[in-house]
Amino acid sequence: MPKCNVMLFAAGLGTRLRPYTNIHPKPTIPLMNIPLGYYLFPYLQKLSVDNFVVNTFYIPDKIHQLYKNKEASIQFSDEVQFIKGSGGGLKQAENLFGLHPKDILVCNSDEVLFTPEENFLQKAFNKHQAHRAFATLVVMKHPLAGTKFGAIWTNDQGRVIHIGKEAPTQKAQPWHFVGLQFLSPKIFSLITSGIESNIFYDVLIHHLKNEVVQIYPIEADWYETGNIIDYTEAKHDIITKLKLEPHYQKHFEALNQLPKLPGHQIGDLA
Repeated sequence: MPKCNVMLFAAGLGTRLRPYTNIHPKPTIPLMNIPLGYYLFPYLQKLSVDNFVVNTFYIPDKIHQLYKNKEASIQFSDEVQFIKGSGGGLKQAENLFGLHPKDILVCNSDEVLFTPEENFLQKAFNKHQAHRAFATLVVMKHPLAGTKFGAIWTNDQGRVIHIGKEAPTQKAQPWHFVGLQFLSPKIFSLITSGIESNIFYDVLIHHLKNEVVQIYPIEADWYETGNIIDYTEAKHDIITKLKLEPHYQKHFEALNQLPKLPGHQIGDLA
């Protein structure tokens, strides 16, 4: 099985979840007694991974503690002075991916989603490699894509033609980005070192015409947990779905097999 690299973004401040995140970085905040930073791992474990990197900035020691017992191979890219964003953070970690880096899956550490398509990441990776894509974005249908949330806008062939809330002038379909994307290692040459930058708006959006930037759609339930209202609604919905949906149950079985975070008993938020 072809290998890829993984970059997990865990440097954010979690400002919308204060005061809970004053002493606990958001990936360590539990939801259903599982740290938010663990929710993607049952899907990530389906991939064959070469280098696995987690970036940090805010309360880095707790991010280290969260992941250091998860996988012995995880490396950390600790940002100082300022958060470098998805682009700058990836660029800082470049030397951790080896002299000849493979395609990279970059994802937010706090994404919470449930899908019956257990192997969607491997299938997305296969499509990414088959098309020799510059970027392959994992997306889903969402009624608020292009309104409350920015959207990934595609043509009929699934190629990305625009990124943002406003619809492009040409006919396009809006998709919701679920926080996971495969990138060609050539992206490193297009990111300026030492500054804050965004993969979407400082890199991808400028190469939609000359590179293959495509989507991989999945059927999924995706949950916003960035503020206490959305977090609470997500928890109530997950509790309901857990009683009804076999893939929710299977996902939680896998989550509960992950190493427990020692000394972290703050409990779920109200």
